[in-house]
Order: sequence, then C-alpha cells, then structure tokens
Amino acid sequence: MSNRSSSSSSHSLQSQGTLEAALAAPCGALRKAPAIWSKAEETDLLEFLLKSLPSSGNGGFKMPMFNQAAAHLKEKHLHQKGAEKTGKVCKNKWTVLKKAYHSVINIKNTLGFTWSDEHRADITDRKDDVWACFTKVAHPHAKPFMMRGFDHFEIMEQLM
Repeated sequence: MSNRSSSSSSHSLQSQGTLEAALAAPCGALRKAPAIWSKAEETDLLEFLLKSLPSSGNGGFKMPMFNQAAAHLKEKHLHQKGAEKTGKVCKNKWTVLKKAYHSVINIKNTLGFTWSDEHRADITDRKDDVWACFTKVAHPHAKPFMMRGFDHFEIMEQLM
C-alpha cells in the first residue's frame, strides 16, 4: 500500500474546483438570458409583419424582415425586458406564435371541444381525461389553452 496522498494525484477522488462552475458552463458555453415579451411587443411584432406581408413573397418572412422588425421594436419600446430582441429572437417568437395559432385551430376543429377567447377551450371535469389524451399524444402545444385564450388569434389568422 502506498503512503502517497491522493491530493497530489491527477486521479484524485477529491474535488478539483466547484461543482457549480462545472455545471453552469458545460464545454465553456454560457446560457444567454431570455428575451421577455410583453403583450404589446408581441402585438407590435405581428402588426409589423402584417404591414410587411405584401413584400414577403410566397416563401414567408425572411431574416432581413425579422431584422427590420427587431429595429422597429427597439425604436417603439425603449425599455424592453430581458435580452435584446434581435432578428433571430423575433423569428423565434414568430415560430412560437404560429405553433400557438395552429394549436387553437386544432382545438376548434376537434369534435367535442369548443373554443372562445373568453372561455378558452372550455374543458370541464368530464372532459379532463380527453383533454389530457389530446395534449399528450397529438397536440402538446395546445396544453396551455385549456385555461387561457390566445389574444393574437385574429391577427395571426390574417398572417396565415
């Protein structure tokens, strides 16, 4: 048996730094703070895209359009929360809003469910297990709409 201390070994069982630092930045990557969107900012993004729709062509919105939207938001909302709303962030928000829109459409088109912006999906206790199956299997993005409406449905309908 060796008298050597394990503290000098490169194969030591002792910690060689804080665990928090190692977990916070795997492979040297740091996570960026998220952008925090207000309802007014979402509405302004959608209104900007609606005004820009005629020049977007059949292929949908391209990155230059999202960069212009980001500049528009920066100009209009001087005190934004969270990370800067760049063109990429605007494009990601657009993707999220499209998923929400399609989720509401799926709810409206599903036999047995009703939808209104006031009452949301109007799921009662007797339909709770049906809702769980609906959201778990085929429509996971619809889950939040059991208890809340989708404020941007009408403008999204114009954009789609």
